[in-house]
Amino acid sequence: MDLLEYWNLQEKPFEPTWDTRFFFQSRDHDEALNRLSFLVGEQTMLFGMMTGEIGCGKTLTRAVFTQRLDPRRFAVVTLENSSFTFTELIGLALEDLDGNPTDAAQTKYGRVERLKKAAERVHAERRHLVLIFDEAQEMAATTLNELKLLTNLNQPGKHYLTIILVGQPELRGVVAKLPAINQRISLRFHLNSLDLEDSINYMRHRIKVAGHPTGELFPPDAVERAFQISLGVPRELNRIAKLSLEYAWIKEFETVNLKAVEAVYRDLQRHQNLPKA
Repeated sequence: MDLLEYWNLQEKPFEPTWDTRFFFQSRDHDEALNRLSFLVGEQTMLFGMMTGEIGCGKTLTRAVFTQRLDPRRFAVVTLENSSFTFTELIGLALEDLDGNPTDAAQTKYGRVERLKKAAERVHAERRHLVLIFDEAQEMAATTLNELKLLTNLNQPGKHYLTIILVGQPELRGVVAKLPAINQRISLRFHLNSLDLEDSINYMRHRIKVAGHPTGELFPPDAVERAFQISLGVPRELNRIAKLSLEYAWIKEFETVNLKAVEAVYRDLQRHQNLPKA
C-alpha cells in the first residue's frame, strides 16, 4: 500500500510548491491580502511593501493576491527575480506587458518612456497597472532608488501605476535609507509566522485539500511539537509534517503521532544541525 492510499489521500499535502489551492488564510495572511487589495483598489498610492521571514508564505500570498485581481480591472506584471539593474527590470516588465522583446540598446529613459505609454494604454482600457517586484531585497540600493523615476508615469488626477515590493525583512532597512522611496510607500505590512492555533488549522487545511475527509492525521500533541520545532514558519512546518507523514507510513502507525515527529526531529538534528526546540 503506497503512502497516499495508506493515509486516505489523493495527493501529497506538504510538498514545497506554490499551488494556491493549499494556501491557508491565517489572520496575518488575511490582513496582508486585505491591505494589498486596498492598495491597488484605491489607485491613488504609488508604492506598497510586504515583507516577511524566509518561508513565511510571501510568494504564495502574492500569487493568491494576483490571482484574485480582476483582469478586467487590473494588468499585473510580476517579476520573480529582482536582482537586475533598473534598466533590465523595466525591459522585463515591458516584455511581459506587450510581448515584444526589448531593444538592448534602448536607454533607461527610453524604456521608462515606453513603459509610460504602455501604462497609458492600460489606463485607456479602464484598467490599472500593478507592477510587483518579488525578492526585492536582492535589488541594489541604486536600483531601488531609481524606482522613483516611475512616479513620472502618474499625472495629476491620473494614477496609472502601483508598485509593490515583496521581500525579506532586510528590505525594510534598505528602504529606510532611501528617503525618495521610503516617503512614497503608502502601505507596509510584515508577514509573521503562524501561532499554534493557526498551525493546527494550517496542517488540517492542507491535509483536507489533499483529499482526506477530516484533515485529522496528526494528534494534537504531534501538531504542537511540529509547531515548536518549526517556530510556526510554514515552510519548516511543511518539511516536518512531510517527513513525519512518511515515517509514520513506513512504521505503519495509525496516526502521524508524536513518536513520528520526534524521530524526524532527531534525524534532522543529526544531519542538519537543527537547533534544539
